[in-house]
Amino acid sequence: MFTQAKSSEKWSKQEIDSYIASIRDYLSPAPQQPHSEYLADFKKMFNLIFANIGRVKNGLPDLYAYFFSAAQNTEAREIKAAFASGEKSLKSLGFSHETSFIMAHKDMIHELWLAAEGPIEAKLPTIGYAPFPAAPNINNAYVATVKARSFIDSILKDKNGNPRKKLFEENVRDFLGIDGDVNSEIAGTLDTDGKKARFGLMNNGVTIVASSVRPAGQEIFIRDFQIVNGCQTSNVLISKDIQVDESVSLMIKLIETDEPAILDDIVRATNRQSKVEDAQFISTLKKLRELEHYFNAKGAIEGNKIYFERRKGQYSSESIAPVRIFDIREVARAYAAIVMMRPDYSSRYPNRLTGDLLNEVFSSDALEDDYYISCYCLYRLKALISNKRFDGKYSKLRWHILTAASKYCGNNYKVWGFKNKNEALHNLFSMNDGEWFEKLESLVKIAIPDPDISRDLLKSQPLTSTILKSVDSVPK
Repeated sequence: MFTQAKSSEKWSKQEIDSYIASIRDYLSPAPQQPHSEYLADFKKMFNLIFANIGRVKNGLPDLYAYFFSAAQNTEAREIKAAFASGEKSLKSLGFSHETSFIMAHKDMIHELWLAAEGPIEAKLPTIGYAPFPAAPNINNAYVATVKARSFIDSILKDKNGNPRKKLFEENVRDFLGIDGDVNSEIAGTLDTDGKKARFGLMNNGVTIVASSVRPAGQEIFIRDFQIVNGCQTSNVLISKDIQVDESVSLMIKLIETDEPAILDDIVRATNRQSKVEDAQFISTLKKLRELEHYFNAKGAIEGNKIYFERRKGQYSSESIAPVRIFDIREVARAYAAIVMMRPDYSSRYPNRLTGDLLNEVFSSDALEDDYYISCYCLYRLKALISNKRFDGKYSKLRWHILTAASKYCGNNYKVWGFKNKNEALHNLFSMNDGEWFEKLESLVKIAIPDPDISRDLLKSQPLTSTILKSVDSVPK
């Protein structure tokens, strides 16, 4: 297996051809290119395999070459031809039984990353269960009565006894804490011996959607499952683990489907029965799940980590400064300012961004890094204002500053030696002093010389036009 990874957001035929040429040279008897010690060791392994080729299944090994890129999947003729030609070139070497040259685009990388941990599987003992009647696009469906103790140990916790937090990714809300009105009432039932046995009758139960639901005797086997309704009940049970004894029962619906649209319908329908605002259903969008994963992955390598709160209350149980947490609405406002260049939307019409403009703001084709850098710049700008590096009056102009910075970096990133605008934006906002802070300070003072702007003017499109025109006179 050979791999090449590029962070570029565009495919390059030249890079694809160069990769194939490098593989051919590496596998040749007399390579022209120098190889590291690491690659030299693998070449020895390769030669050893061919020295014992008679022991290899099918007479030859299989060859897989992956070209990973942050670019979108493409139907561009030139790029598809480069991959087809590259695969043919590798086959012609005669070193492999099966040969594949794989265009590993952004979506494929995401799928591979999600699959890396392997599927979640569980065996749930039941008191009894019954099937639902057949329904379109539903493979199997059952309603089961279970002991809450079995539900905790088999479903809510992994084999090491740790809570499975990923079970609730399809849920509209995260755990809202045990002190709220509804959750405290659920907990109170478990705290009262006389009410414990009635828990299953007093609770709406839990809905689980899985890729496979298979009953066997009094047990049900499930695979790749998510709790789409019942996050609050489940987390209260975990919180009250000690109080949950064999007398506590629970009703569970288990649904097997592989249709994303059906999953969304189930999430909406089951959550309609509780007090969930329409805006919260936005959290089920595929694009937002992708953003959540991107923020988490990016945060693992960033010093100034920021968090995307896809579901309400997602980070309420963690000690994270609120300024680092961005909910869907705030992400949309930052994106509108940096990418759409519409600070008037961010300041005056924020509800439109998650309303009639939702599909434009969270387009499936948009780059995840654009959302991340938009939020990062907003986070850093807030910090600079809070630390008195900028006058507090600029706080109300934060969206316009972001838009000005977006144009400024778009004009100059190549001059500064960056590959793209986002890299320049990251540098512009990352410093509290020095050269890059001076650039940002100069931008703010020239583009918005007077922060004492009326509320009406602040929300107008002409102000944006004036600021953007001023950016052209800011020194590089």
